Amino acid sequence: MNFSLIVTDSGPLITLAIAGSLDVLFLPNLPVIVPDMVRHEVIQDLSRPGAALVAEWIRFNDPHRLTVGPTEVFEEFMLLKSMNPATKTKNRGEQAAAEVLGRELEGKDFGAVLLFEDSAVRKTNFLTRLPDCVVVTSTSEFLFGLESRGLLANAQAILDQAVDVRGNEILVGRSRYAE
Repeated sequence: MNFSLIVTDSGPLITLAIAGSLDVLFLPNLPVIVPDMVRHEVIQDLSRPGAALVAEWIRFNDPHRLTVGPTEVFEEFMLLKSMNPATKTKNRGEQAAAEVLGRELEGKDFGAVLLFEDSAVRKTNFLTRLPDCVVVTSTSEFLFGLESRGLLANAQAILDQAVDVRGNEILVGRSRYAE
């Protein structure tokens, strides 16, 4: 079975950008998919912490190391935004990730790792009906998982670099891999 890593919201990208560690997403050697709506959520305001780094990282790595997955969710959002500039992106990144996941699972021997920000992984709605071939993980769980497999030297150091900007919520998944 083939797996891909789907980044479901802007949080993991911002956290890893602030820590200067976006390339850790490539360590499991899985195709990385960033839904177009998630990319938009990050780059719509390049003055936000990490946003410019994420934009540059996506430009540099697309299409050879990651894919920006096109979605109807994003197309609809852009249409609504053209009619009302105050239209918010709220929950659309996750909806776009669900659309990408559905398309990827359709008729293929495929599984996915869905990457959420730690605080978001507990409150996401579409997680209730996921097939067995889909794994949900948070940013910190992902990092500590890489460390436990010898792919990353120090997950805690990455999280510590981002905690001042992102808050302590990014440390939620730590206990699973603590000794």
